[in-house]
Amino acid sequence: MFYPSCSTCLRAFLVAFFAVGQINAAPTSQQPSVSPPPQEITLHGKGVSLHNDVTIVTGNVTDKATIDAVKAIVSSAGGKATVSSHPTNHGTQIVIGTESDNSLAAVVAKKLTGESAKGLDADGYVLASGQYKNQPSIVLNGVDKRGTFYASQTLRQLIDGHDIPAVQVRDWPLMSIRGSIEGFYGVPWSHEARLDQLVFYGKHKINTYIYTPKDDPLLRAKWRTLYEGDDLDQLKELIETANDNHVDFTFALSPGNDLCYSSDSDYNATIAKFDQARQLGVSSFYIAFDDIPTNGFHCDSDQQKWNKTGKSDDDFLWLADSQAFYLNRIQKDYITTHGLKDLETVPTNYAGSAPNPYKEEFGTQLNKNISIQWTGEGVFSDQINDTSVQQADKTYVTDKMFLWDNFPVNDGNRDRLFLNPLTGRATSLYKYLLGFTSNPMEQPYASMPALANYGDYTWNGPKYDATKSMTTILRELAGSEASVNEAVIAFADINQNWPYRTPEVHAPELSNDIAAFWKSYNSKAKKGEAALKKRLALLTTLPDILPKMDMKGFASDVAPWSTLAMQWAKASQHLITMLDAVQSGDKKKADSEFKAAQEWVKKTKTKTVDDRNDDGEDLPNSIIPTTGDGAFDTFLANATTVYKICSCAVSKSDIT
Repeated sequence: MFYPSCSTCLRAFLVAFFAVGQINAAPTSQQPSVSPPPQEITLHGKGVSLHNDVTIVTGNVTDKATIDAVKAIVSSAGGKATVSSHPTNHGTQIVIGTESDNSLAAVVAKKLTGESAKGLDADGYVLASGQYKNQPSIVLNGVDKRGTFYASQTLRQLIDGHDIPAVQVRDWPLMSIRGSIEGFYGVPWSHEARLDQLVFYGKHKINTYIYTPKDDPLLRAKWRTLYEGDDLDQLKELIETANDNHVDFTFALSPGNDLCYSSDSDYNATIAKFDQARQLGVSSFYIAFDDIPTNGFHCDSDQQKWNKTGKSDDDFLWLADSQAFYLNRIQKDYITTHGLKDLETVPTNYAGSAPNPYKEEFGTQLNKNISIQWTGEGVFSDQINDTSVQQADKTYVTDKMFLWDNFPVNDGNRDRLFLNPLTGRATSLYKYLLGFTSNPMEQPYASMPALANYGDYTWNGPKYDATKSMTTILRELAGSEASVNEAVIAFADINQNWPYRTPEVHAPELSNDIAAFWKSYNSKAKKGEAALKKRLALLTTLPDILPKMDMKGFASDVAPWSTLAMQWAKASQHLITMLDAVQSGDKKKADSEFKAAQEWVKKTKTKTVDDRNDDGEDLPNSIIPTTGDGAFDTFLANATTVYKICSCAVSKSDIT
């Protein structure tokens, strides 16, 4: 039986389809010269060559991370580096250090730029290249030790072949806290992944890592128990790696499930735990009161001291008072005594800026040196603006607030990856906040794109460009091979659907190509179909191409989703062939291709993502991953409609 082309019956469907509208293409971007974008940078004159002999002049600098970074830079430019505490008169010199550990750095910085790093905010630096006393010179002058290290990370990005351009950089962060808080539920990060994270943070000028994984019983369920054995060895290595990469390792306890706030014994248990971490090199501490019961005290002494009287969910004055008492005691008797960084905390009511009895009482009673974390207007915040933050500062009665930003965390959506860039944060929040820590995904390497966005945003919010930042980090993770970078970008595109964003974004580039396909499908011109066919062909190769990335862990993290993308792309290819057969009237081929598409779609329903339950039990292959939703599934539905419409036309023809 002849299979009709169905051009008439399709036309009404296609007209209705296009009435819905099309998604605009994402703007293109260019790679910035430096990430995060510096506060001040000028390029001029003749560059400095690193191709020959280079002396790294250290003075009294002993920071191995900075020295090693500069040596690697020289080597990558084809030069031979020699480390010396004093300058030499031949070749190129790179002078590094603060004014106190290498006074020559401040002198050279002032000569080349007019100013040294003196007076810059913490973590700031001056980087310049040019001629100093007729010698090719580069200076990395930090206002502090970390600032000098960050100058080396900027220098790394400025290499142009064998040369460093004639550049003047004067740079400092606008937010003092820039980092992550490992605070999600579910499958924990591995020890190796945590180590890799800390190295990554150093490269991206991210200075904070709050260690509070919900899976670590020694932080929550068994918070009074000291570390020992392998647990202690791993904690020690994490702390040392953080310090080596100039990251503040913040040790966070979560005692609120059974804490007796007035108890000397529980206070001493807290201090013993903190002191164990302090002896390993920690100087930053945190108490987490999130996600704890609020139905009453855990001991009679607390009940007698504060007398629980709250009658509503908002009226927790007794809880606010007891928590503030406990925190203030730690700040006064331990933190201040040992000269540590001021204590940090997240309260039990950590979202929303509206006034609330608990929030006001908590902030009023709390020592004003203690910093408070807040998640925005909701647990997940699509937008965070100046007005909201200023109101929150008043509500919590504090001027030391920073964000626990629940992006890109996926513990509530474990079937998904969130590879969309960080957006929706006002550029001027640095005026009202100490900073941000991102709560990342269970997939540590797949979280790196968003974490790099946070590094760029918290360093220089007014110059943060979400698209440019994401393009830069994806290229870094992919490596220099163009085909790999293209595949990573295509993969990121189909993992954009963060459900807390309004409006939701569904695989924007894939959606554009699908829209173009349908527009040309029932027309004589077929040019609009090429882009979708090319994209689908690329997506089918993801399981083979992503393992070629420079950041190998990324491919491992996303393997269930890259396989899923391949399956959906294969299904879509068969759907396109089916649609072509419909137009040419080849019923047998259309039926065969539709059946093949259905077989691939069936494979997308396979559980391939691991999970972990509340008891800490691992659950391998227990979640069906999701990718490209709103694009692949819609394309399937619309193609199926075309197939069924034409099948209906065939049936009527048979009856006739």
